[in-house]
Amino acid sequence: MTPMLALTAADKSFALKQSKPGQPKTMLKAVDQVSLTLYRGETLGLAGESGCGKSTVAKLISGLLKPDRGTVAFMDTSLDRLDRPALQEFRRNVQMVFQDPFSSLNPRMRIGDAIAEPLVIHGLCEQSALRTATLSLMDQVGLAADQYDRFPHEFSGGQRQRIGIARALAASPQVLVADEPVSSLDISIQAQIINLLQELRQKRGLTMLMVSHDLGVLRHVSDRIAVMYLGSIVELAPAQALFTRCCHPYTQALLAAIPRIHRDRVSAAPPLRSAELPSASNLPTGCRFHPRCPYAQALCSSQAPPLEDKQPGHAAACHFSQEIFSR
Repeated sequence: MTPMLALTAADKSFALKQSKPGQPKTMLKAVDQVSLTLYRGETLGLAGESGCGKSTVAKLISGLLKPDRGTVAFMDTSLDRLDRPALQEFRRNVQMVFQDPFSSLNPRMRIGDAIAEPLVIHGLCEQSALRTATLSLMDQVGLAADQYDRFPHEFSGGQRQRIGIARALAASPQVLVADEPVSSLDISIQAQIINLLQELRQKRGLTMLMVSHDLGVLRHVSDRIAVMYLGSIVELAPAQALFTRCCHPYTQALLAAIPRIHRDRVSAAPPLRSAELPSASNLPTGCRFHPRCPYAQALCSSQAPPLEDKQPGHAAACHFSQEIFSR
């Protein structure tokens, strides 16, 4: 498969607000040495708890944030090497659907104008055909023509997310980055949006990065799934392999949290030693998961495990993965 986007050894930190003037800055490590490759035509799922760095990775890979260290490459070319026209072409080809459909739309802009804006910015449509092209996009995402002149406050959360999807598709992108696109929506609406994204992916041949804290959602849409914990990738595998036999205790805990009717091997996993996620401004030594891991041993607190293949195409960062998951 052809790599579309690649994030290589990327770091990103943010300075926390100082409680008192003159105090040294405290840095929050949002992303630490993350490498991900997104291949043409695939959907890569990115999972993990809130605060683990998923949204930061999405913004790095879409060019909205610049890594402190490491590189982001589109079609084997680093974004740092792109001139202004090439960078604009990258931004057209990589579009993002944001997590919050309420704050991602301009409340003073009619939704027809909001959807049409990328067509105007990238010169993709003549002014005379602008309304027709916009109505076609609205139809593709399930919005009625008579809603063109309405404002965002007149729509429900699910409808606003459809507007955001239409706006992202207006630029005819090759890659769509969806950052928790259904997390703020009612359960009944979530399936509609997920099905819409799947349908659009197939019709348009899109490559997608789908970010979600819900592995149950990612299972149905992803070809591969990467699991993040405290800024690092701890497991990366084909979706089916991850659900059949995971190779990291944190992934096991996420799988066990998925509601199910019947008790099985995954749901019978031992509970975590702590429910609290450690602070990203004061990371644990060694394996970052060891303070919560039910299988942790002395080595885990002193030595960080590398992300390496445990099975062909199935990587995990755990010292004792083979022993734990061969039982």
